[in-house]
Amino acid sequence: MTEILIYNARIRTMDPARPMAEAVLLRDGLVLALGDVAELTARAGARRIDAGGRLVLPGFQDAHIHLLNGGTDLVETAQLYECVTLAEIQAVMADHAAVQSGPMVWGAGWQCGFFGDHNLTREVLDAVVPDRPCLIYDGNFHNACLNSAALAMIGVGADTPDPLNGHIVRDARGVATGMLHEEAINWATSRLPQTSDQVRRQGLLAGQALANKHGITGVVDPWILDHHARIYSGALAQDALTLRVAGACLVTAADTVETMMTRLRSLRAAHGGRDFHLNAAKFFLDGGLENRTAAMLAPYADTAGGNAALMFPQDQIDALFVALDAERFQIHVHCIGDAATHAALNGFEAARAANGTWPSLHQIAHCQVVAPSDMRRFAELG
Repeated sequence: MTEILIYNARIRTMDPARPMAEAVLLRDGLVLALGDVAELTARAGARRIDAGGRLVLPGFQDAHIHLLNGGTDLVETAQLYECVTLAEIQAVMADHAAVQSGPMVWGAGWQCGFFGDHNLTREVLDAVVPDRPCLIYDGNFHNACLNSAALAMIGVGADTPDPLNGHIVRDARGVATGMLHEEAINWATSRLPQTSDQVRRQGLLAGQALANKHGITGVVDPWILDHHARIYSGALAQDALTLRVAGACLVTAADTVETMMTRLRSLRAAHGGRDFHLNAAKFFLDGGLENRTAAMLAPYADTAGGNAALMFPQDQIDALFVALDAERFQIHVHCIGDAATHAALNGFEAARAANGTWPSLHQIAHCQVVAPSDMRRFAELG
């Protein structure tokens, strides 16, 4: 066991009874004692670090970050976040394709304020990546554009129906433009060359190094699939995980109560440790405002059809929430529009009515638009 004594410091303890301390004694990542120099420097055998009067803070906890996905993007994906013209996207993708030798070319980060259905098409990508499948995500990962090679590989034709909760954008002739929305992206990527576990592991190492650099020592990763669990648990087994990860396992509209609970029980049983545990479920009840897939109570003024549907019907939301809550899983819900938030609150009400009150820590993420009449329900439901 390794003990570390940090002294000559201004340590913020987060304890109102003793908000500051001069020294802290650590063992294997845990705080053993706080105090002044005289109290703790007599401790024998500890490695000593003189902080030089600097501020020492507890590790930061990021409550919503896709750490593994984001880290993987750092090592295999072209960065499009600063592009404001199609020519800039093409230049970045051409440079990336020239050094990326794999079977798939990835990009991410284009902004919906500059690009969308009206100007970002497969032809834009074909001009610079003509010979391999290519997919570029927007900065929110709710939209993606594919080149012709990728569309051909996944088999998109004139009669290909939209996937559940997804949309394939088509031109006036009915031909796919390359743009996909929401679940159409996951449908497409499942049919394209997959990122290797070796690259994913490199991505995890890169992502956690960046997090640690900024003082982050714990995260909630609210989108866990089988490969996420495999990579996180593998790193933990090899003593290579340098932060604590709490994950939320994805639930889709294709799930029944039975399929969902069987999967989540298994994942929780397999991954229940201090540094990596899976005790939560993740729902996407809608998409985003930028592509008009956020579910709103009032219709959009500029969108044909007026509104976007919830990705789950209310009765399914209620049944799934009740089942999860009964077995003390936490529920993590993506809601952008006020209709989605309203539906999530209804689901939490159903769970409380069925199972009673407990310190559940259920949460709604984002909450970009909330109906005024729903504000009080957040407090009422804890």
